[in-house]
Amino acid sequence: MCHQNSKSSLEKQTNLTELEYLKTEHFDIFQELMKQFKCDVRVCQEWLTKPKRPLQGKSPFKQLTINADEVMDMLIRMRTGDFS
Repeated sequence: MCHQNSKSSLEKQTNLTELEYLKTEHFDIFQELMKQFKCDVRVCQEWLTKPKRPLQGKSPFKQLTINADEVMDMLIRMRTGDFS
């Protein structure tokens, strides 16, 4: 899959708790997110934690606890170019 730097250097750049949670609890979403953002951990983390208008102003990470399918649907729509 993706080659990552040593864990200590990644931890210095970003807090990985959201990504670690995503990897263990919603692996399909984790894989799609990594594919979309070309395994850029910083960009994935930012995308996960910033509010999104299509999610009624919630962050994708917060939306996971409400309805994980909406997060996956958003990622698929981004990949296919469906911004309707």
